[in-house]
Amino acid sequence: MNRLNKYLSLLIGVFLILVTSTIFAWWITKQIAIKKTNEIFVDQVITIESWITNRFELYKTIAYGLQSFWVGSEIVTAEEWNSYIKNLKTEERFPSITSFGYDKRINDDYIVTFVYPPERSTAIGFNVSAEEKRRTAINKAIDEATVTITDRILLAADQFPGFIMFIPLYRTQNIPENLAERRAATEGVAAITFQSENVFKNIFEPVDPFPSLDFELYKGKIVEDEHLLYDHDASHYIARGEKINRLETKKTIIIDKEVFTLFVVSKPSFGLRTAERNLPNIVLLGGILTSIIIFALFHQKLKHQNRLDQIEA
Repeated sequence: MNRLNKYLSLLIGVFLILVTSTIFAWWITKQIAIKKTNEIFVDQVITIESWITNRFELYKTIAYGLQSFWVGSEIVTAEEWNSYIKNLKTEERFPSITSFGYDKRINDDYIVTFVYPPERSTAIGFNVSAEEKRRTAINKAIDEATVTITDRILLAADQFPGFIMFIPLYRTQNIPENLAERRAATEGVAAITFQSENVFKNIFEPVDPFPSLDFELYKGKIVEDEHLLYDHDASHYIARGEKINRLETKKTIIIDKEVFTLFVVSKPSFGLRTAERNLPNIVLLGGILTSIIIFALFHQKLKHQNRLDQIEA
């Protein structure tokens, strides 16, 4: 009996070592799974940030093209404006752009004078500078001789939420060097208009490359609805200020002195494949079951050997 107790104590010790090893293996595999999930999240966030930045850089190039077209022409008519933009094939290549407008400077106001495509002509005559967000962006574009973007606004033609990219149009061949000359030489601004829901239409659709992520793009550093320029999944509400089991990050994007905030969160479906995600639990369950089976087998063998020893005695 003493020998049985001795071997039983040893067996229990081995069992505890096996269970401890199993728990340790579970913890290791779980950390590996968490690390891999985080790496996937970070990689996808970098991709989203890169795509958004590149797309805005492309929109900037279009804006500077409009400025060059204006400077290179003595007088630009509505027909020439429409023809130039039509030849860019923007409706095919950039379906996210709603319209291209020329807002003429009249005294201190900026009036929509040309608009392409023609179906957006209901905006002609609209005083864009009467609204504070538009005026702020226009003044900044003129004063700094750069491309600017408004905060979230309601578009004049259809009252859909969106934003506008402005670039100044000067009557001089070269951009005036000082502020007073720039203001004096301004004939108006070119305005590229975007509906918020369509701004990245042809890079994130028709097949969503990030079905398990939701992300929002804000103008500035304040993450509030009034500054929201784009919501990738309007049907998915991103709750804030709550303890939610998800991955999330905020990234600051700077494009030509314009500051944006990209807010990305994971949806419940985000993560590794089912087998990879369940691997830590499989390791834990398998290890514990194996430990129990080994313990039971050796314990049974010890009891059997003990009975044999008693018979021989």
